[in-house]
Parts: sequence; structure tokens; C-alpha cells
Amino acid sequence: MACIVCGSNETVRSHIIPRALFRLGARTGHQIIGSRRNQPGYQYLQSGFWDDNILCSAHEMRLGKYDDYAARFCRRFFQATSDGAFAVTVSNPRPHDLVSFAAACVWRMAAARSDSQPINLLGPYAEHLRQMLFGDATFDPLLLVSRSAFVHGKDTLNLSMLPHRYQELGINFWRFVACGIIFDLKLDARPAPPAMAMLAVNDARDVLLHEDFPQQVLGTPMIAASLRMMGGAGKR
Repeated sequence: MACIVCGSNETVRSHIIPRALFRLGARTGHQIIGSRRNQPGYQYLQSGFWDDNILCSAHEMRLGKYDDYAARFCRRFFQATSDGAFAVTVSNPRPHDLVSFAAACVWRMAAARSDSQPINLLGPYAEHLRQMLFGDATFDPLLLVSRSAFVHGKDTLNLSMLPHRYQELGINFWRFVACGIIFDLKLDARPAPPAMAMLAVNDARDVLLHEDFPQQVLGTPMIAASLRMMGGAGKR
């Protein structure tokens, strides 16, 4: 297959959530879940999720620096939470790299779920993200970061989620969860309300992460619909 960015080179395996984060999450007992392709329900992922039809090695490597940065960020988060602290501060010396990491995960997922046509899922934001990641365009979509606390009934769910579309107060986001952190990338021209914008990390060189209020996973749009089709919220 030809790379969908340059159109000429052979494609390589491209992980939606980088392997380093998958392994880091797996070591702490997190289960990675994602929706099935072209059918209802969800699946547990044993070795990550990838697509080998979207990027050539050169363009995959271009995203590698953002993946590496996110892996270091998540390791610092795990180190800070090892003592069970309610609120932790994680160093974020290059905020734009964290935003670019989230954008790369979302763009890859949209490409993988649309037969290499991310515009079908992202609309005009597909080109904005492509130019941000692979060109010289300046684009800084709002990224909100918080700690995950998904529950089903009284049971805490120790899981991570692949990127999926999500709405909060009518505003469009793409959400994914990795290593116990929720990443919400706003792809919507409407401004976020002040209470939501407090979670923004676009200019934050130190990210304060509070332990989130428990969220019933079946009350979370998109992923809830997929989970309900399988008749439950899955295993712990």
C-alpha cells in the first residue's frame, strides 16, 4: 500500500496507541479496549492495535518523537502516583509535543477506521491535523487531560480506550485513555466553557492531575453504546 501522506512509499505498521504506552499500561494491569471494525461491540486488545496501510516508515518515524514524549510523560505520571496521592503534578516541558501526540493518535485512528480516508470521520480537521503533524502548519487544538476513574456499578474498571468520538456539553471531542490518563482533543470551533478549559495543557509546563470523580462507563457516550451491545461493561 502507498502512504496516504506522500502517496509513494510502502507502508509500515503504525500503532494507534504507541507500543511503549501499551506495554506500560499492561504492566500496571490496564486492559485496552476498542470498538470492532464494521460491527457492534468492543474487543480486548492483547498486543495493541495498529494499521499497516496508512504511513510509510519516514512519516511513521516523524510521529515517533511525539510517541516517545508521551511515554516519558506517562512514566512520570506513574512515578508520581506510586504513593497513592490524590493530586500529582507531572512535568511537561514541551506542551506542544503532548498535543501533537494526542493529535497523532486521533488522526491514525480516523485513518485506520475509514479505509485511509480520515476526512470521512474528521471532516475539515483531517487536513488541519495532517498539516500539523506532517507539514509546517501551525495548529493547536485544545487538549484536556485528566485522570481516569471509570466504574461499572461499584467496580472500578482498570482499562484504557482507543480514540473515539465524544461530546461534552454539545462540543465535539475525540477521547482516548492511556495509562490511566484521559486525553480529550477538541475538534470543534466553539469555545470550551471556563470550567472545562481549566483542564487544558496546551501551555502547561507542569500538569496538575487530580483523581477524577468516578464516571459510570455506561454513561460515557460512544463507548457506552458499544459496551451495551455486548451486554455489559466488560471484565475488571
